[in-house]
Amino acid sequence: MKIRFTGDKERNPTQEAGLKVLYAPGKRMAFRLRWYLILLLISSPLLWFFGRLAADYLRIEAPAQIQLPMVELRAREAGTVAELSVKVGDQVRSGQLLLSLDNPEWRLRIQQLQPVEVPASGSVSRPALPFQQRAIDLARQRVSQLQALLAQGAATRGELLTAQADLNAQQQLLLEQDARLRTQRSQAEGDPLQLRREERERQWLQSRLEGLRLNASEDGRVAEVLVGRGENVGPGTVLMRLERPVEPLLLIYLEPRFAAYAAPGQPLQVRLPDGSWQAARVLQAADSARRLPADMQKPFTVSQMGLLVPAEFEQPLSPLWRVDQLPLKVRFPHDWSWLAGFDD
Repeated sequence: MKIRFTGDKERNPTQEAGLKVLYAPGKRMAFRLRWYLILLLISSPLLWFFGRLAADYLRIEAPAQIQLPMVELRAREAGTVAELSVKVGDQVRSGQLLLSLDNPEWRLRIQQLQPVEVPASGSVSRPALPFQQRAIDLARQRVSQLQALLAQGAATRGELLTAQADLNAQQQLLLEQDARLRTQRSQAEGDPLQLRREERERQWLQSRLEGLRLNASEDGRVAEVLVGRGENVGPGTVLMRLERPVEPLLLIYLEPRFAAYAAPGQPLQVRLPDGSWQAARVLQAADSARRLPADMQKPFTVSQMGLLVPAEFEQPLSPLWRVDQLPLKVRFPHDWSWLAGFDD
């Protein structure tokens, strides 16, 4: 069998079974294009893979998130949410009341510490004190007169001793009445030292109740309210978050191999969700690494770590995109100095 590498079809493409076919070259071109298309479809995964590698090499991209500066309001004491003065999205001013807590146990204790009015029977002995003091004055005058008469010899020493004993008895009676009055007052009002302690405790509880009113420390916007009216909270519980009126921060998860691009002042472009680009710059070099959030990781990877690079927008960000943890994509300009031989 003789093998021929050049057939009659190739030498005479317009001849078909002894007949002249004028459209034969065009028909062969159609078959050729069909095979090219099949070859292209078969090799498209490889072309996509190598094109992706080339794009990753030529373009330095990294995922990023918007971080809004937040202020967390936490409960200082345990209590119950009594009043919510704001809702999500409200603009607040410095000093404005945001939320009030209440503690029923403290209020009950304050009521128990309220001073009790002294009943009328507690002052029965008080009117007798002036009369007793008058009796003591008269007894003292009698002692003075007898001393003068004894000096003149008109009185005896026994009479003087009797008058002095009567003076001592009247003074003793005054002391007993005063002690009885203090006892009655103590039984009605309580111990003065204990009363002072209770008054200080009442003032202390009252100041703690006033501290359960939480006010805004600065202007801002209510970003999140985490509690509802009537809910019990403990010390340190996050009650709400306020968005501070400053420009948001851009946190970039940069691959460690591109650490040279995390220099302060490095320009970059941020792709917003609507497809537009906005300029930004790196604030400072990365000082920590963090695992990428699950929704930002690339497919077919178990875990990814990225250098956490903070950046800021050069122009104010539109209020439409001021969303905390909004995923974005950033692109760094590629350093082509090595092509010109100016590699640092």
